[in-house]
Amino acid sequence: MRALSCFCFLLGALPWLLPASAARLAPEEFIVPLQAMPTPARVKSHGSERVRTIKDDMTEKPALQARTAQGAITAAIEQNSVGCRMIRFKTGFGWVATGMARYPATENPVATRRVRQEARFKAFLDARTRLAGCWRDLTPEARQRVAEQLETDDGIRLALINLATNEQERRQQALKILARGFVAYSSENDAANRTIYVNLVTTPKTAVRLTRPDAVAIETVALKEGVQQLLAEIEGRLIPPTGNRLIVVNATGELALVGYAVNLIGAHPEPAAQEKLRADAAKIAMAHATEALVGLAAGDDTAWIGGLDEISQAEIRAAASGYDDSEPSVRRFSQIRELAMSGIKDTAGLQALREGRLPPEAAVKQFDGEDSVAVAVIYTPNVKKPESAPVTQPPVPAPTSGEPASADNR
Repeated sequence: MRALSCFCFLLGALPWLLPASAARLAPEEFIVPLQAMPTPARVKSHGSERVRTIKDDMTEKPALQARTAQGAITAAIEQNSVGCRMIRFKTGFGWVATGMARYPATENPVATRRVRQEARFKAFLDARTRLAGCWRDLTPEARQRVAEQLETDDGIRLALINLATNEQERRQQALKILARGFVAYSSENDAANRTIYVNLVTTPKTAVRLTRPDAVAIETVALKEGVQQLLAEIEGRLIPPTGNRLIVVNATGELALVGYAVNLIGAHPEPAAQEKLRADAAKIAMAHATEALVGLAAGDDTAWIGGLDEISQAEIRAAASGYDDSEPSVRRFSQIRELAMSGIKDTAGLQALREGRLPPEAAVKQFDGEDSVAVAVIYTPNVKKPESAPVTQPPVPAPTSGEPASADNR
């Protein structure tokens, strides 16, 4: 009971405590192509929106301005170059980061599949790094104006209470919330030039609705949103070959534990043999995803990571780059993780995972690609939502001698 009350105290000061009516990704901002697989190469504009480059008053840097976020994002992506671009739409703003990775030519079809998969992940990391550096060339005054604008959002302002102790820290942490509150928007394989592009988008709204406080965590306003974004990244192959995530809804204490894996499919000229290779790849991916989920449930990643090849281990380390244990967001989420996991420690499902078994309620999602199979195993424990304490009226003191009774006491 004490753990639950502490959990609720922590949750009450976090940015994602929003009403249930706001539980969908704001449709007035933009649609995420990567969440509607198969992913189109690009979201083509229909020429209906006028997009122009302006000098933004807040940053004093160029920005792409359009009527809608969708139009501004499309214009940024259609510039066909890597980098970070500010966008403006109505009264909103955000940034689009484009990362890129090339892969070598090879005559071996399996080797081609491997280097292409590695390039997807590298392009994602490149975009993430570019997004984190979007504000690096701004003046201190411009960064302060961006941070102050972010703090006009109640959620971000409340989050900073737990993340900063002075004005400089508040500014730094506000920009980190924005950098880590992105959605993976789209990806493209330019086969002719053997190049992968990945586009990430962040706005104050996306940062409030979904953020990544540490390397293996997603905090979101709705479990469906967090799972949907993670599955899009898995299906888009923007993740290491194997991994796990803890997804938490801070307002309700709901959580999902996810283990995932991607396995390459071998190549064979005979259709029957090719199908056998695909089935084998799915079995291996399922086994690795289960091992990663068990590691998350047990709080020990040593065993399953140690069994991976060196390339996979290196990619897992690369995915965790940019985080360290001394960071305010990492320290805060470690408390949330401990409290959230303690709240489900006695569930039969978690006990089954700790014993290396999948609970009956675990859901399996499989994504079949041309050259690989991805599997995600999702365990969503039944969490009792914290009940609001009943509102009680304070007792009305009795009138002292010589004082007339109030109207409420007559």
